[in-house]
Amino acid sequence: MKKVSLFAGILAFAFVCNAYAEIKPEHDPIKPRVPPDKIAAVKAMKPPFQATPAIIAEGKALFDGKATCFMCHGNDGKGKGVGAESLTKVGPRNFTNPQFHKVKSCGEMFWVAANGTKGDFSKKDAPTHPQGTGMVNYLIGHNSELGLPGTPTVTKDELWKIVLYERSLGGGKCE
Repeated sequence: MKKVSLFAGILAFAFVCNAYAEIKPEHDPIKPRVPPDKIAAVKAMKPPFQATPAIIAEGKALFDGKATCFMCHGNDGKGKGVGAESLTKVGPRNFTNPQFHKVKSCGEMFWVAANGTKGDFSKKDAPTHPQGTGMVNYLIGHNSELGLPGTPTVTKDELWKIVLYERSLGGGKCE
């Protein structure tokens, strides 16, 4: 009985903390996150397989598990995970935002996840957030093109499945 009460208390505390946490707004989805010299090639990148229901389900399982995306983006992909509370500048991407999917390609999503980000590249030759906005690279065996330290956890194919899942949250497709 004590274990049940303790567990209920921990859950209640987590709920209250989460309810009152200040979640930062997501980074402007229109601003570029890929360096200008790479954007054309990155936009042309396509996943190696179709976005079938099975592939999207695999992507969700990776998002909610091995890749730990849910920690910042939340289980629903809205950018309100428990890890979002600790971010100081910009909140995590809300993958349910259709505006984001209208302006970003699947290749851009993959590149940012594979390389991390140092912000947006709206200013010529320099990102506007040179210290980064919290996103690290998640691709095993890949050194970030931006020289960011990361916590690589997924393979290239797994990362594409995650992108396809994230894309499905906002009605976007990889074409």
